[in-house]
Amino acid sequence: MNPLSFIKEEPYKLYINGEFVASESGKTVNVINPVNNQPFAKAYKAGVKDAERAILAAREAFDNGPWGKMSAKERSKLLLKAGEILERRKEEFAVTETLECGKLYMSALYYEAPMSVDAFQFSAGKARCLEGKVIPTEPGHLNYVLWQPCGVVGEILPWNGPFMMGCQKISTILAAGNTVVVKPSSQALLSMLLLAEVFHEAGFPAGVVNVVTGPGGEVGDVLVESRLVDIVALTGGTETGRKLMEKSAKTIKDLELELGGKSPNIVFDDVNVDEAVKWALFGFTLNAGQVCVSGTRLILHKNIYDEFLAKLKTECGKFVAGDGFDYEKGVNFSTLISKEQAETVWHYIKSGKKEGARVVCGGEPYTDPVLARGNFVPPTVFADVTPDMTIFKEEIFGPVLCVTPFETEEEALAIANNSEYGLAGSVFSGSVKRALRVAEKIRSGQIYVNTYFSKGMIESPGTGWKESGVGTAGITKYMKSKTVFVDMIDGSLPPV
Repeated sequence: MNPLSFIKEEPYKLYINGEFVASESGKTVNVINPVNNQPFAKAYKAGVKDAERAILAAREAFDNGPWGKMSAKERSKLLLKAGEILERRKEEFAVTETLECGKLYMSALYYEAPMSVDAFQFSAGKARCLEGKVIPTEPGHLNYVLWQPCGVVGEILPWNGPFMMGCQKISTILAAGNTVVVKPSSQALLSMLLLAEVFHEAGFPAGVVNVVTGPGGEVGDVLVESRLVDIVALTGGTETGRKLMEKSAKTIKDLELELGGKSPNIVFDDVNVDEAVKWALFGFTLNAGQVCVSGTRLILHKNIYDEFLAKLKTECGKFVAGDGFDYEKGVNFSTLISKEQAETVWHYIKSGKKEGARVVCGGEPYTDPVLARGNFVPPTVFADVTPDMTIFKEEIFGPVLCVTPFETEEEALAIANNSEYGLAGSVFSGSVKRALRVAEKIRSGQIYVNTYFSKGMIESPGTGWKESGVGTAGITKYMKSKTVFVDMIDGSLPPV
């Protein structure tokens, strides 16, 4: 297979009001392969006027177009059709995601692509199962609650999983009955521009889905500040979320923010060490550590501390870094998204060394000249990390694990909750009572017990606590509740 045979020679176009268009400025950007930092495609770069056109299209489609008049059944059928088209084109999407984001191709093809198709199937079903409720009230009166779409959604996507995450979010937005303007990350935009083709072929009305590229400081700001956009949802860093909150003050706009994490992984001494080591490894190295819910703080019982670290070091040594398409050569470890992100991770590694953390493995650049052309950072494990260290406190977003010892359950929980973040966490223990007790006390929105990462991302989405997020999860994050009171008594009058 030649991956580049899937890539267009002409620049990828924006999608606004049912048409594939160049940006008004005509400017394009190079799309970079992070494995070698070489451009392999071009895409049009949107600006403020492009974003404004997309917002107007989405507004018109919601207020006056056929979308708002469609039944849930009709919306469901369109979502199912989009899923069928995506299933047919999943190899193209997997190749594109691997080229642009540095993914492992087999993971993109056999995990992310099926999960993306499943998102449309799930959302298609969900569209037909939206229910309100009747509230008991005084005799002769009826009170019922409806869930209705917010309207126009501005969805700002991250660069670490744009394909799968984009499919999950956009299908949910549409199932709720909204229209959407999608702004992918400038570092990972091709999969969403391709997804526009899926919606177009499926027959979604013009303006229902719009995809515009461009920097967050321009296009993102337009979405947040426009009074024609009802809600903006962001998946990204906490600092970015903080800026959006400030900018949204002008319109008191609804925000749904999925932000950073520094998730604890508590391992007690009554576990099967070999199994727990593999889960801990998976928890901080998936996608080269570029996962918001990664278990980057390993809180490890002193009785198994040395044994666990020795086995973890051995497992880290089994990784083979390289191009995600070279799976036949044993490549099983991917690159970071950009030079800038790699430099950020190396900055944290230097900080950990300077502040006295002990390097168990990694911590030094690869010497292979082929890998040196990319943004590879080896799995790095720091032991004896204390809560005052920078690497303990701040999100690194790379394959760096911080290990802290503990003796008692109370001490483990104190270490786990000593964070400004509250996105996820996990606990490993042979005692069901203790595992559930600890899970209940970890101050995070998604907890794993004797495993790591969600097994029901769409069915049971988590929420961010503390500085890890604002808002709810699931389809109602893109909806508003409305309570209706009905007087059914003829001739009734207000009390005097």
